[in-house]
Amino acid sequence: MTVLNKNKLNTKQFNILIVDDCQVSSLYLSKLLSQLGFNSIDRVNSYQQAVKFCSKKHYSLLFIDYHLEQILNGSELYDLLKEKGFIQAYTRVITVSGDHTTQTVLGTLSKGNGDYLCKPISKSILSHKLSAAWDDYQMFKTLHSFDRDLDLSAQKEEAIKYAKIKNINELDLFLFDLFLPNEKEDLLTLCLKPEFIHRRNYILTRLRLEYELDLAPITKIINSTEKLCLQYPLFVDAFDLLVELQIKLRHFEGALLSANSALVLTPSISNRALSVLKLALTCNNKNYFIKASHLLANHLPIADHNWCVYIVECFAYYDEYIQNCQSEYDRKQLILEQKNFVRRSEYRLTAIQKKQLSVLFSLSECKRLIKENNIIKAKRMMLKAVNPYVDDLHQLNSIILVELLYLLSFYGELWLLEKVNAVIKTKHQFNDYCLDALQILKCDQELNASLKMLSNILTDGNNIQNNNVTAEALEQLKHRYQNILPQYPYSSELCISLLECYASLSIDNPAIISSMMALVSNMPLSEKLMHRREAVFKILHAHEGYIEERGTTDLKLNVNNLYIEKDTELLSLSRKPTFMLLP
Repeated sequence: MTVLNKNKLNTKQFNILIVDDCQVSSLYLSKLLSQLGFNSIDRVNSYQQAVKFCSKKHYSLLFIDYHLEQILNGSELYDLLKEKGFIQAYTRVITVSGDHTTQTVLGTLSKGNGDYLCKPISKSILSHKLSAAWDDYQMFKTLHSFDRDLDLSAQKEEAIKYAKIKNINELDLFLFDLFLPNEKEDLLTLCLKPEFIHRRNYILTRLRLEYELDLAPITKIINSTEKLCLQYPLFVDAFDLLVELQIKLRHFEGALLSANSALVLTPSISNRALSVLKLALTCNNKNYFIKASHLLANHLPIADHNWCVYIVECFAYYDEYIQNCQSEYDRKQLILEQKNFVRRSEYRLTAIQKKQLSVLFSLSECKRLIKENNIIKAKRMMLKAVNPYVDDLHQLNSIILVELLYLLSFYGELWLLEKVNAVIKTKHQFNDYCLDALQILKCDQELNASLKMLSNILTDGNNIQNNNVTAEALEQLKHRYQNILPQYPYSSELCISLLECYASLSIDNPAIISSMMALVSNMPLSEKLMHRREAVFKILHAHEGYIEERGTTDLKLNVNNLYIEKDTELLSLSRKPTFMLLP
């Protein structure tokens, strides 16, 4: 039996936290640790308690049960603690589980910072794991003690020294990170040293560097990567590189098979599910597409603040696939599968996250309806989805706000767009998705100028109509409204303002008036706009039958058909989404 070296390991300095919702298992592990000489042991039975304990005390080692509870598993708890900064970079984590499947073990170990302990736990194996955890804790604590800006060379030397005697995946990745991205040639030299040349992480890194530095033909690199995948069939990172290389050569079918192999091994890694979705869409492989979406939903990382990004990207792929369907049967099946994706995801989400998902799904449907030229229905769906949050938009995730900003700018709904923009400006942290989108917004001078013009015209119009003015001034105002109408024919404020202008001038044009009424009728708007809408409807003696009878023509098609075609292209999967911010 392996026995801990008590002289080597100072158990009093090794603070341990056990996270397990099974009291029997937790108590049993605690007793084993006590028998091995550890006294500083805390036990909690939920992820909430784990967060609370870790926020107040630094632990050297965490034992986390993988199947912790339905809401959050052990791997996701680790992500949450790491994101909040409640565990140190060198804290060790040992995942404990009776689940011995390859997918669970690989998915957990890919997080780094730890080991995997299978139940039932034996004292000898536990002793061995603790000894290794103590060594790794001391090693990584030393490596992280360097100031990278001042002592990078010394830190490299220390990491290389450890790497020569320890073949640990996490240590290899730490070492590679010290060289990248500015010292690729030096890293390549390191990979070719006798101590490392036959180790799989260094072989893979060498192949990647040869590709990035264009040192060998890509076909040769692909052949070498394929051999590496055959030699190490559980080496998922090698499959990732193979996918990248196959895509470069436009071998999409091969890339799909490679990406799917990686996903099957690690179904809990969302980025791999999205990679399969994108490739399945490219290859028109519906079976792989649906299976990947199921895996993404079943393993949605709810503790990851990027979970909304995964949802948005998946919805974008679904929308593109639905648009490209050649048969009505396939189209209906994919629409149904997207709804199934939402239902599967709901099982993973908290009550608050479910509400966010519902809004995201509605916005996704809006985009699809816009592409299908069902623009009024799409607008009504959008406003209905966000109506419960209009008075407190801070409830919505930043990604939803950015998605909403795009749609509002398309419609010219300034009354809500300005609110959303104001809330976004109060937020200090954005993920890469939001940052990219907001940067596009700020740089799109043409669209910003267009929205600013709409805002100025509506402001001037409100000022004019609130005072007693001449018919000539109203006539000029009507022409200004009509001039910008081709750009924003679905703007509620513009339609209501123009209707008010028609009413003041006693203009009788049933075709145009009924079309504009149809655009704003039953739309969830601000209280002020709804009051203005009802007032002008009353003046024009409008009623539902009149609107339904007269408002059958889509005003957008009459006014400017080309504008719709240009803007709906912005919803295309092949481009980043385009958004709009007010200046």
